[in-house]
Amino acid sequence: MAEEITRTRPAEFIEAAGKVYTDKLFGTSARPGVLGRPVDTSQFAPSVAGLSALQKSAMQQQATQAGLGNISYDPTTGLASSVDDTGSGIGAFQPFLDESQRLAGVDPTTGQVTGAGVTSAMDPYMSPYQQQVIDATTASYQNQRAQGRQSIMDQAVAAGAFGGGREGVQRGVYDAQTTLGATQLEADLRAQNFAQAQAAAQAGMQNQQGLATLAPQLANQQSTNVMQLGNTQQALRQSQLDAQAAANREAAYEEQQRIGFAGQQFAPLMGGIGASTQYSTSQATPPSTLQTILGTGTGIAGIAGAAMKGFG
Repeated sequence: MAEEITRTRPAEFIEAAGKVYTDKLFGTSARPGVLGRPVDTSQFAPSVAGLSALQKSAMQQQATQAGLGNISYDPTTGLASSVDDTGSGIGAFQPFLDESQRLAGVDPTTGQVTGAGVTSAMDPYMSPYQQQVIDATTASYQNQRAQGRQSIMDQAVAAGAFGGGREGVQRGVYDAQTTLGATQLEADLRAQNFAQAQAAAQAGMQNQQGLATLAPQLANQQSTNVMQLGNTQQALRQSQLDAQAAANREAAYEEQQRIGFAGQQFAPLMGGIGASTQYSTSQATPPSTLQTILGTGTGIAGIAGAAMKGFG
């Protein structure tokens, strides 16, 4: 008695669709399927935006303020790699501090306050009209002195003692006192001028010290503003890189998503079990190759189940 074998096959349209599906998944002799083609993950690998031109400019401003040279950047990492020796080696505040020390009378060679240093510091602040003031004041004083001598002579004449010894003593005492007064007057005028110059130099020294503080502050504020603009530019560039990586990821897994979706639709029709996990990609966490295989594997189970029934 001949043995009769009965095979149960799915409908032709389902079988044809399954053939297309398995060819896409496993491939043919002419073209490998999805499972045989590796995904180029470098197209959506995480990347970090490098320093913007504005950020580099702000960093160079800071380096220049510190007396450093030009900054060089590593072409691979984008980070600062070295600073050359073209800088002055002097911070932006140093010239103001040097001028402040000069106004204090400090000798730059010894670092000590000296008389010559004080004199040199005071000279620019001395009144240019000092001698004229002294001459005019002395002339006025000498005129008053002459009037005083005349008064002594007039008193002697009135007393009938003109030319006498008493008159001579009075004039001698008067001349000595007024000569000393003239000398003292000139000394006072010079001391007053020096005191005024010293006060002006002290004010100048304080101004220089204030500038030594203000100049770096202004420079830092300027570089901070530039850096903020650079940060904004870098953040925008990073957003562009992230968006491009997400687009590349979607493009790389687009075919696998379609095949996974098709497998979920075919599985119930073929008599297999339905997919327990829906295949999808995530912008935050890219799917791994293993997840891809597992995602399409549920579709394979349905087709394989139907095939086994057909050969049973």
